[in-house]
Amino acid sequence: MGIESFSEALTNIYIKNPCRILPNALWKTLVQINNFNSNFILEDDEVKNLKLWNSNMLYTFWDRDKNYIDIDEKDINLFKMMVVHERQLNDNLKEKFSSVKAYFKLIHNNRDIPDIKISDDYYIRDVNIDSELHMVSELICHCYDNIKPSVKEVTKWTRHHVFQKNLWIWVIDKKREKPVALGIAELDINIKEGTLEWVQVLPDYHGNKLGKVLVIELLKRLGQYADFTTVSGELDNKTNAERLYRSCGFIGDDIWYVLRKD
Repeated sequence: MGIESFSEALTNIYIKNPCRILPNALWKTLVQINNFNSNFILEDDEVKNLKLWNSNMLYTFWDRDKNYIDIDEKDINLFKMMVVHERQLNDNLKEKFSSVKAYFKLIHNNRDIPDIKISDDYYIRDVNIDSELHMVSELICHCYDNIKPSVKEVTKWTRHHVFQKNLWIWVIDKKREKPVALGIAELDINIKEGTLEWVQVLPDYHGNKLGKVLVIELLKRLGQYADFTTVSGELDNKTNAERLYRSCGFIGDDIWYVLRKD
């Protein structure tokens, strides 16, 4: 059967180039698709154009022939927020939107995974989902000034259809028997996409390659089920997360921008 819905159209083009089509994992868009208006155009049974939006936000605009350029002036004036690929960004957009934040998106083939030996001072174990979600919340809160997920919010993550309990892992300090780093990944079995969601190391433990240990361990676990893994993050932030992921074999040069008006 051919493509009959927007979800099918978006999935069709996403799996061909995940980093170029969306700034995030596909499943995150699909679960909220009913909150948006959408349309798409087919030509010779191939997706030619698609658009996803609501009253305030242009979430996705893609055109096969226009190669990501030329967002309509009417849309620029209408929307208070846009998510655009770097090929869509131009001086006109920069002038109309007061806030412009850049994010990278990278991809890993789940095959060329480097080896790394964890220090004898640490070991990896799975998060106990039944009893340690408060510890997950606490560790993430310690790693950020402005991101403070509550236990209730963390619990919601475990109810997503992409949740896999063996993709929530700690790095434990042996001497203190204390979690000092956290890794969380997700698995969309429908398209066999893995996603790295959280890779956090407590500030006092930076410089011990624990972030790399987490990423490589998650890639190995995902490699059993996923054809590829994606990761997104703020560009040029102080932790330089992009450098970490590239050192683990992630590749790509796609940059996404979140634009907001006052």
